Amino acid sequence: MEKQKSKEIIINGAGLAGLTAAINLAGAGYKVKVFEKKDFIGQQKKETVQLLPNWFSKKDVIEELKECDIKVNWKNKISEIEIYLGKTKVLIYSKENPIGYTVLRGGENSFEKDLARQAIEKGVEIIFGKESKEKPDIIATGLGRILTVGYGQVYKGDFKPDKAKVFLAFDFSPTIGYGYFFPHNKKLATLKISRKLKENIDLKQNLEKIKKTYLEKEIRNENFLYDFGTKRSFEIPKTAIRNQSLLVGEAAGFQDELFRFGIRYAIISGFLAAKSIIENKDYDKLWKKRFQKEFQKIAKTRKVFCDFKEKRFNILSGKSDIFLEIEKFKRVWISFLSDIVLDFYPFLNNRFFINFLLKLACFLGFFKRKSL
Repeated sequence: MEKQKSKEIIINGAGLAGLTAAINLAGAGYKVKVFEKKDFIGQQKKETVQLLPNWFSKKDVIEELKECDIKVNWKNKISEIEIYLGKTKVLIYSKENPIGYTVLRGGENSFEKDLARQAIEKGVEIIFGKESKEKPDIIATGLGRILTVGYGQVYKGDFKPDKAKVFLAFDFSPTIGYGYFFPHNKKLATLKISRKLKENIDLKQNLEKIKKTYLEKEIRNENFLYDFGTKRSFEIPKTAIRNQSLLVGEAAGFQDELFRFGIRYAIISGFLAAKSIIENKDYDKLWKKRFQKEFQKIAKTRKVFCDFKEKRFNILSGKSDIFLEIEKFKRVWISFLSDIVLDFYPFLNNRFFINFLLKLACFLGFFKRKSL
């Protein structure tokens, strides 16, 4: 049933998804109250950084998110990512479009705080320290079932803001966990590692191994500023409606199963929840049309990734590094070709098939191998 604009819309959670929904609803003339159980806006009180990837859709992701009627507060364009797979290094680079954008998820200049300012300008009321006693129209409270945990550290130094590193070596994170090093700017950078919730892995110890193995030039222990922890949940829900309340962002499980990229899904799902109220449309139909096939593709990719990782990426090993242009990868990712490969992989999961695909991709110019 369409909400009367004279009736207040109640949103629990002042994260990216909840605030995006609030901005759109207020812009359509609704009175909106957002309840935030914490006493601050943002994932952390201290500044951390995450990547907003730019290969999931045809459009540049910043332009895609602007269509959700928000201003996107991004910090750096990432033009190069070094991915370490044990013995092999993959260098992903961009010629025209950025690989992604870093955004701040804590501190005074966080993306959430910027969205909160945009919401308040439209007349949204944000109430801290509690959740609504009334049944909320939208639930944007984050974490559902916790599946992964992370540990990170922030350093000062002299960094290249457009270059990032990702660490996928089996020795540091055996299954779906991984490490990353992302710059905030020229002076600050975040190093983080994650693991499955039930894995018996010492994240702090493995973070030290990553620093010694890959980041001796970038990080000095005396430049350590502070550390932080994270929790993540993800799933492909059958429905994102609970007792007539619309679930958005991580509360619905809208998260990339492979690398836990969730910013884009949070914002778009918040926009779609607002759209379902404003236009009296079925929210489940809206998000499924936008995300379901993408979520299914990512889930299939995760299975391939875990298989490669279990084999310690030996199939990719050699006396050469792999160079991949992000524009070519993006074209392949959104094409039917990637769907075909992912559908056939479980039936042809063998060294001959994978080698054939690698040689074919190299021949077609999707990536290059260069001698060390």
